[in-house]
Amino acid sequence: MARTKQTAKKATGGKAPRVTLQALHKKKDKVSAASKRPTPKQKPCINSFCVMCRDGGALLWICDEKYCRRVVCNQCLVVPDAEKDKLEADNITFKCVTCHWKQNQANPQPYFGFYSQGLPVLAHPPLVQGTFQHATSSQVASLPTALVHLHLDGLQVGHAQVNMMDSYFQPYFPKGSYHFSHLAFNLTTQESLLAYEKEAMDLTHFLSSFSRVVLFLTTHSDEERGDLFSGQIDGKPVASKVSEVQCLQLLFNPLTKIVRGADIIFNVCGSVVTVQESFNDLKEVAHKFMPRSMILFDAQHLQLASTTPYLLSLLDSIIVQGFDVSQAAKFALNDCALLGRHSNIFIFMWRSEGQGVQKVEKTLGRAFASPVPPMWNHAEVGVWFCR
Repeated sequence: MARTKQTAKKATGGKAPRVTLQALHKKKDKVSAASKRPTPKQKPCINSFCVMCRDGGALLWICDEKYCRRVVCNQCLVVPDAEKDKLEADNITFKCVTCHWKQNQANPQPYFGFYSQGLPVLAHPPLVQGTFQHATSSQVASLPTALVHLHLDGLQVGHAQVNMMDSYFQPYFPKGSYHFSHLAFNLTTQESLLAYEKEAMDLTHFLSSFSRVVLFLTTHSDEERGDLFSGQIDGKPVASKVSEVQCLQLLFNPLTKIVRGADIIFNVCGSVVTVQESFNDLKEVAHKFMPRSMILFDAQHLQLASTTPYLLSLLDSIIVQGFDVSQAAKFALNDCALLGRHSNIFIFMWRSEGQGVQKVEKTLGRAFASPVPPMWNHAEVGVWFCR
């Protein structure tokens, strides 16, 4: 019998005096080496939603192909009543439409869905309801996922955007394999730093078994130096260098085990990438903490409302459909034609040896990819992938 289951201030820029955070803290800075994020042994998790309609149903057919975790509901794939009894027999296997396409691209064959010893069980191909479009690597949310909003204490910018992301993604994880949290920081006093470190370490321990972590970092950035706002002194905001011995190291040290392999979205204004010193510091941070990707924008006064459609499309492709970041970045360009009038996009990511780096240019919301030599570079237009 085929297997089944059931289921259901707008800109982030400004000016602030630069301070050296180490000078503010009498506590000696003990920097622990970045350790490899543990990867818990997990059995493949079967999708909870139909790969075709992205919804549940009274009956979900589970694909039996090796390594496939997709399911198809009985509303998208309609089996005639007269033939349903055939599916109760022993040794019946189900092949989802995606696996069928992958195996028969060179020589298209009719899709029967249900097989016994490699032969179709149904007399005629089942009815596929509606139309849909996705890549052969598409699925619907199966890995335990956490969204974390790391934000400057007292800063109101960014909450609406991240809360909307949470509302969008939470329904795809009906079995508790999803977590959303806010983590505020103020790095300017020893007391506030210790409080942040404790909360961050507790969160790291809680999320240690999550396969996918997306971290939003929301703070202001100094328009001239690219420094990140790290807190307040006597009620006045102060900024600190991006570099690993300054702001980002203090932020990421207690989160090391979840930052490694995470996708980090910087909700900060563009000076952090347009100022060369700050841009170089970002490279150092990437090498030290090794997130899977870091996503930034170069708009001088970043409006989060302009980036939200892009990020929602990007994260839908990454979190729900399981695409690689580089693929998802290109797809998302088609959903945000207006973003190109506001900002370019920088994506820092790691690539295997020999793959090189790609530059993706954005023209009227359409993406065009072309190979370029591996380099750290500034963008003139569109998205740049940086090794």
